[in-house]
Amino acid sequence: MKAVRIIPRLDVKGPNLVKGIHLEGLRVLGIPEKFSKYYYHDGADELIYIDTVASLYGRNNLEDIVKRTAENVFIPITVGGGVRSTDDIRRLLRAGADKVAINTEAINNPRIITEGAKVFGSQCIVISIQAMKVANGKYEVYTDNAREPAGINVIDWVRQVVGLGAGEILVTSIDKDGTGEGYELELVEQIVGASSVPVIACGGAGNVKHVEELIAKCGVDAVCAASLFHYNVIRELGIEKSKEGNLEFLKKFKSLETSVLKRVKPVSVSGLKGYLKKRGVGCVTTETARSFTNEQENVKNDVVPKMKRKLPVVTIVDYGGSNLFSVKHAFESIGAKVDISSDPDKIIKADKLVIAGVGAFGDAIEDMRGKGIVDSIKEFVDTGRPVLGVCLGMQLFMTEGEEFGFNEGIGLVKGKVVNLNGSGLDQRGIKVPHVGWNKMEYPKEDIKGVNWLKTAILRDILPGDYVYFVHSYVVVPTDPACIIAETNYGPNNFCSVILKDNIIGCQFHPEKSGIVGLKIYRNFILHCE
Repeated sequence: MKAVRIIPRLDVKGPNLVKGIHLEGLRVLGIPEKFSKYYYHDGADELIYIDTVASLYGRNNLEDIVKRTAENVFIPITVGGGVRSTDDIRRLLRAGADKVAINTEAINNPRIITEGAKVFGSQCIVISIQAMKVANGKYEVYTDNAREPAGINVIDWVRQVVGLGAGEILVTSIDKDGTGEGYELELVEQIVGASSVPVIACGGAGNVKHVEELIAKCGVDAVCAASLFHYNVIRELGIEKSKEGNLEFLKKFKSLETSVLKRVKPVSVSGLKGYLKKRGVGCVTTETARSFTNEQENVKNDVVPKMKRKLPVVTIVDYGGSNLFSVKHAFESIGAKVDISSDPDKIIKADKLVIAGVGAFGDAIEDMRGKGIVDSIKEFVDTGRPVLGVCLGMQLFMTEGEEFGFNEGIGLVKGKVVNLNGSGLDQRGIKVPHVGWNKMEYPKEDIKGVNWLKTAILRDILPGDYVYFVHSYVVVPTDPACIIAETNYGPNNFCSVILKDNIIGCQFHPEKSGIVGLKIYRNFILHCE
């Protein structure tokens, strides 16, 4: 059963969370970070932030909001609106975003799709499509937050952006947005059929049955909704006066007196997941607010009091990659001391080393060599102290990678990095990138000598626990004995955790995997020597 992601969408204008109908008539609902934290604790699989006026003013203003959100939210964040260059992408990723959604600039300059995929990996590039129905059952692409028709057929555009390197499609029906009348099923079904990458559907959800119908009929990879969740938060948490002032409007929502709430039956994320689970619709049920808060506090309490000696400093290697600050926040949330550095001497002398990041193999290793830190990493490893590679970081440990041509890796572990859609892997029925929550399992039977329960990095982690993946490439170690966990995707089992002496690697993102990921980082601090 496919695990369909549930994603709240937060449209932002200035400092405020807003919501409109047909992407117009925006009304202020509150502080976006407050809603985000609520959704995270309530089991959301991801969050999407969209700057609704970025195209008008020529830049995305969400960087500060994303930074504040990433300090307390350990699930993936996609950010869109006003993204015009690879510098914009890098800035948002370093602020704490995991993916960027591009709409207007992709139409104006399709090269940004390929350029972004080459630098950051296709898994980072989400193409946002705002679509309106026109004659003969066809749909047209709109830009500038649904203000301008682009004169492009939606299905033609989907095929083009996938060919250019897009890793995911976010489709919003302008006709259905904010109405509570249900998703534009015909539109979504057409896009899913035309796309070889994951599809997120947004626009029109008014109740749980609309979501169930969308999943059952269209086979989407993720469901995105705004009003359905936002109005539930307003009812649960009360109302607040925003900087623009909106008290009377929110009072109406609180009392369910408005016309839109006669159509929308608000629900929590956990409530929706519970409903889908009972109905047998594929969905991962993650931690709820109460259980997550207790577990996170337990993990934090595990770290500091048990460190009788000096608490080690976790040094994160800054080679120019993204997502470093999300990793830093995750370690700090459980009481760790963290330093981010590109200084070769500091890397060699680190207590514990982390190589993280999101991006493409070739550009990353070139940046490392340019900064003169490859030899420093090797020298650190020779000391016997532990090093942890996260996603791209683990891939860089290998001797070679094939992403955008052949590239030599750091060479800490013999093996290669291959595409999920090639190099002998069975590609039947899978979409690449692989995006979403998936299980860690025991290695295949022919891999001997691994005892999961005695492996320090996986202490208190159970086979079958869900973690978050967003990747197009996987590692294939020469010696399968270093594989201590695998994950199934379609007909393939790929390596999701490696262990070779003091070298540890995770293909998933612990900093985006909720409590399970925080336990991974706790284990690295406390139990990996």
